[in-house]
Amino acid sequence: MSRKKVPDARSMTFIRRVRDHGLYVQGKPGGARLVSRAMDLSRLSFRDFDLRSAVLTQADFSNGHLEGIDFSLADLFGANFTRTCLFGSRFIRADLRGANFYKAKLKGADFAGADLRPGHVIVVGTADHEEVIVKGRTSLKDAQIDGVRFANADLSHADLSLSSMQQSDFSGANLYAANLSGADLSEANFTGAKLKRAVLSGVALESCCLRNADLREAVLRNVDMTKADLEGAHLAGAIYHKNAFDIPADLRAILDDHSRWVASLGHSGSRADLSGRDLSGLDLTACDFNGAILSGAKLDGTILSNAYLALANMRGCSLRRARLDQAILCGASLENADLDGAVLFAADLGTLAIYGADGQTTGRVWPANLRGAVLRNADLRSARLQGALLDRTVFEGANLASADLRDCDDSEADMSRANLTGALRGTSDRPPDETSLSLISG
Repeated sequence: MSRKKVPDARSMTFIRRVRDHGLYVQGKPGGARLVSRAMDLSRLSFRDFDLRSAVLTQADFSNGHLEGIDFSLADLFGANFTRTCLFGSRFIRADLRGANFYKAKLKGADFAGADLRPGHVIVVGTADHEEVIVKGRTSLKDAQIDGVRFANADLSHADLSLSSMQQSDFSGANLYAANLSGADLSEANFTGAKLKRAVLSGVALESCCLRNADLREAVLRNVDMTKADLEGAHLAGAIYHKNAFDIPADLRAILDDHSRWVASLGHSGSRADLSGRDLSGLDLTACDFNGAILSGAKLDGTILSNAYLALANMRGCSLRRARLDQAILCGASLENADLDGAVLFAADLGTLAIYGADGQTTGRVWPANLRGAVLRNADLRSARLQGALLDRTVFEGANLASADLRDCDDSEADMSRANLTGALRGTSDRPPDETSLSLISG
């Protein structure tokens, strides 16, 4: 005979406080509002509780089962819902700034009008009691948010990468600078949503509605835009491939898999390996080759405008007359590559900051490697090459007007007939720019 599970003391205490809170919500005698900070409610299982207007800042609900809970108007600032099942729960107009829903199961939940902006937490140092303000973005990373309602919610700067949000409602929501890379937006509704500067690289847009959405300056690398309803959408300054259907199907599959690899920090998908492949003449505008392997590939005449090639291995590539204007090549290896006549106007071939496992910068940088590369007659106007390795690099006849060559040792580079009008040279007043880019960034 199975033994009925007996609630532990922690559960019983919480249940009593929830009962008193219910009386408070109903305005009945004996009621008391539930107010607590950093309460440990991890691994607990409850259903259909009324926690409207409760104050549970930084509460830990991780690994729990909280089905059908009503958190409407609750203060859940900095709360932890990691891996928690919240099927059908309601967070209408709740304060969820800085909350963590990593890998949470939220199918059928309602976040209408909720505040999911970054939260600022004051941490007091143990040594000298110094107060430090830590800003943490709200995370819905790799969460199951299919059929969830986020209408008019504020998700600015939130991390929704790798999440499944099929048939979810984001109409009128604010997703300014949010990270949705690698997410599944199939049949989702983003009508009138604010997605300015949002990162949507590698997202699935099958039957996604983006009518009248603000996508200005959004990043949509490796995205098939033809599958979405973009009527009335604002795309000024957005980075995306306007002719994605021209990319061969097998290459499209490789890029999609690579996007998942990048967004998941290498935990899913696979790194694109296009070593020795002939990609000459293709239009690969705005495609994401972040950390990809392209050594020995043939890319003559290929259009890679606005492409993302940070940390890409492009050793020995043939890029004759290729278009790389405004491409990001920070930390890329172009050793012995042939870029004769290539266009690299305003391209970024600078250093890449190296971050530790804790996400903090180490103070070290990874330079772009142009050793032995041939950039004869290349257009490098306004390009950034700060800190790049230029041993034996050939710039013969290249246009380097207004280029940034600071912190570069070009003593062994061939600068014959190069146009260096307005170029920045010598040592910079500050260390090489530690750009926010990284191997798995947006």
